[in-house]
Amino acid sequence: MTGDLSNRSRLVASLRRRAADFVAVGELLRPGERALLMLSGGADSMALLDLVGSVDRRLGLGLELSALHVDYATRGAASTRDRQIVEEACRVLAVPLHVVALAHKPTGSAFQERARQIRYEAARAVVARGEADVVVSAHNRDDQAETVLYRLAKYAAPSSLRAMRPREAGLARPLLCLGGAELRAYCHELGIAYGDDETNSTVDYRRNLVRHEVLPVLRRINPRVSETLAEAAALADEEHTVLAAAVDEAWARIARPVARTTGERATGAQTTGAQTTGDPSWALDVRALGDEPAGLRALCLRRLVRCALGDDALITRRLTQGLERLASASAGSRTVALGRGYEAVREYELLSVRRRAGTHACPPVALKPGSSQLFCERRFRAELVAGAAFEKRTDEAWLAVGRPDLEIVLRHPRRGDRLRPFGMAADVLLSDLFAANRVPRARRPRAVVAELDGEIAWACPGRSSESFRVTEGTPYTLHIFEEATEAT
Repeated sequence: MTGDLSNRSRLVASLRRRAADFVAVGELLRPGERALLMLSGGADSMALLDLVGSVDRRLGLGLELSALHVDYATRGAASTRDRQIVEEACRVLAVPLHVVALAHKPTGSAFQERARQIRYEAARAVVARGEADVVVSAHNRDDQAETVLYRLAKYAAPSSLRAMRPREAGLARPLLCLGGAELRAYCHELGIAYGDDETNSTVDYRRNLVRHEVLPVLRRINPRVSETLAEAAALADEEHTVLAAAVDEAWARIARPVARTTGERATGAQTTGAQTTGDPSWALDVRALGDEPAGLRALCLRRLVRCALGDDALITRRLTQGLERLASASAGSRTVALGRGYEAVREYELLSVRRRAGTHACPPVALKPGSSQLFCERRFRAELVAGAAFEKRTDEAWLAVGRPDLEIVLRHPRRGDRLRPFGMAADVLLSDLFAANRVPRARRPRAVVAELDGEIAWACPGRSSESFRVTEGTPYTLHIFEEATEAT
């Protein structure tokens, strides 16, 4: 009996020491922080509650602890049991507890992802209210191994190997150094109550396939495969620091700040060095990008995408190849869909990321000579001059007309619109005209077309029609231009 007690004592002391060393080396929890513990009621999270308290005392951090539990209302009495386990443990330790109880259980095949989103949204809300500084999860070494395998199987992205970092973006994972079996044994030795979630033992979810079918096979090759994969993730994270420094240097050579147009909003976080901040937007000079080694080109392209999609975005090799083709294509305006409502856009020598624009439509408006008209938040004016008049300005129209009472309509371009530019013998598509005039793709839906008696006479930006060329015998000249408006 004495030997058993001694072994139990050594197990508890060992896990507490390893957890404290892991936290100290990585500075995962910092002095005086208000730490919000994510508690599900399972063995890992209930061990987390005890271990974080032990680490706090051992390192003298002076942490202010609170906890969060989400009841998804999915397992009836088992869900109630888990909530009561968490409530009782927090009551005994005097740890303030936030409980989020869902009125209706999430449904659908992506339940695990939806549940994860719900609990992290709840945690962020606590932080946003100023009640916590850092969120602490109970992810362990086995979770890390599963994440590495799952991401490598699903995505051809080197960043998959990094998997979960011990601390990132306000989230700490102090148990990544401990295995799931060790944490269950810890709870048993100390008499810590916990609940078993039966859904973790099924293979209905893809992540569980890795846990129950893939890892057991790999353990026949290497009984300590979880440790090996977790160590590989840690090494990949260390090497990422070196790679990030190389990308920083390349970024300084190829990235260009992009000024925003009026009314344009920020599209996401923007990379400065290895981290992401806010504005300004960046674009990559594709000519300078082409001078970089292939590996650095790919890393810079992935960084550009993460400026919008966030640091946690997993960018597949297929998407990276699509971005590389976009960067190396002949000059022009092209796009590649990125998902999450974003697209990469190549505008001649620059490659950037932006939100995908929705369909833009403004109703056509009539414009009479001698008056002005507001169209698409711009004010246009038409003046009629007797005889021939002309000034060489590409942003204005000087059009020959035969009578003063013609009908003028301003509208946006439509698919298939054509115009015969000055000096050309045939009609061309407005889309080709805009491309030739290097009009960015995002601005083309807002271009302005002027119709005279139903025929396109002018496209702005663009050219006027040869059919309305002003000559010495022109009876009337119609002058259409945009009036300057005062800034508001």
